[in-house]
Amino acid sequence: MSRAEQAARPHSAREVEQKFRVHGLFRIPDLSTLPGVSAVDDLGTVELESAYYDTEDLRLAREGITLRRRGGDDEGWHLKLPAGGVGARDELRLPLDAGDVPPPALTALVRVITRTAPLQLVSTLRTTRDRRVIRSEDGDDAGELVDDTVQVVGADGTVAARFRELELEERHGGPLIATVATALTEAGAVGGEFVAKVVRALGANAAAQPEVPELPAPRPKDPAHDALVAYLARHVRALRAADVAFRREPADPEAVHQLRVAARRLRSGLRTFRPLLDRPWAEELRAELAWFARSLGELREGDVLRERLERHCTDLPPDLPATEVKQLLAEVLGGTVADARARVGELLDDERYLALHDHLVRAVARPLTRPDAERPARDVLPGLVEKAWAKLDAAAGDLTDAAPDEEWHAARLAAKRTRYAAEAVAPVLGGDAKAFAKQVEKITEILGEHQDAAMAAAKARELANSDHASADVAFALGVLASNERAHVHAARAAFADTWRHVRRAKWRRWMET
Repeated sequence: MSRAEQAARPHSAREVEQKFRVHGLFRIPDLSTLPGVSAVDDLGTVELESAYYDTEDLRLAREGITLRRRGGDDEGWHLKLPAGGVGARDELRLPLDAGDVPPPALTALVRVITRTAPLQLVSTLRTTRDRRVIRSEDGDDAGELVDDTVQVVGADGTVAARFRELELEERHGGPLIATVATALTEAGAVGGEFVAKVVRALGANAAAQPEVPELPAPRPKDPAHDALVAYLARHVRALRAADVAFRREPADPEAVHQLRVAARRLRSGLRTFRPLLDRPWAEELRAELAWFARSLGELREGDVLRERLERHCTDLPPDLPATEVKQLLAEVLGGTVADARARVGELLDDERYLALHDHLVRAVARPLTRPDAERPARDVLPGLVEKAWAKLDAAAGDLTDAAPDEEWHAARLAAKRTRYAAEAVAPVLGGDAKAFAKQVEKITEILGEHQDAAMAAAKARELANSDHASADVAFALGVLASNERAHVHAARAAFADTWRHVRRAKWRRWMET
């Protein structure tokens, strides 16, 4: 990456803070007297003006995301993304010279949320900020407390509302920050909430549910429809999170892995719930998810193959050129992976992919179901998993060590579908379904290792027979391929031992209705 490209990338920092609502006459207690506090440094007052951008329906705010252009102290373009846990956010920053409109380097990161909806100015806040640094007994910067008086500025420049809040940001404070937070609440500050300033300014619409909400698990007596919707919502949100993760760090193999897993879980879930769904509607959505998952295949499989083969080079005999083999893998597979990674980046901005997300949003809001979806989940869901299990039992029952790789791969697909089906209903049906899913997971792990080893052996042989490999490297690749086939047969033996336990009837009694 060139210096210019590095400069154009947003700078990222994790912030962990607590917010407190206070009234206009609130007095901050003397924090310097708290145990563990050596001093409270007054950093003075600064003036800030922040212009916030969002879609007309406030999709970003509803997801806990903010995009602003800040002038005055701490100036720049700032995109804040939830980072797990209350008050934890990743702040991505660009300088103001990135432009007068939201810079693409930031807006692209949340494209899966905004999609084709334009961003517009939704609120302007003027803030008078008093800053204090809290120092621990050894003089370290434990945290920063800011006292913000905020004016909400209307489109005509007049002040439409005012409020005051405190923010306590943790630096290196650990337990000391909890002590400070307790002192503030005992003085009358209202904590335990985390609401961005712009959300307070925009009101109820900004605090509404996101377009794909986080839903609680239905009860067994609730309609099966509710289980379907909860499942779809959970994995659409996972797909979105993986999308943002890939856009932020496309070189991270885990990001594309999670993209593919989420897409496959959604497709598999639609297959599991198929008896409850309008068939043409479900199949259209499944086809689009299959297209997307296939489009990720070259990158994901390339990542897995390269990592596995490079790692297993350490198992080659010392007289073989392991270093040269690794170099060849980096040159050939590395180039393939880099090209595939670029194509996935383009895919995430493709109109068809963004339209798929529109379809998924509608699916969560209004899935097209059949009458059986209104029956109690406890009466309907076990049978859906039983169907998947029957297909797995048929696919796995005749497997032998001599069976071709294709039959083992077919059993792997059936095992994954069964596992996903059991995991889809486990939040509703409870422990027995969860225990069954855990058993099937053992099978999917073994068969996943089998598939990875088989693919690695085939790739090593392919490279050994290519023009890229010298005679010595070709021989070493042949040994590597033989080692991978040994892993294949080890996986087959492990499967035989595990399958006998997994298919015991006791794991499936909960399916009887």
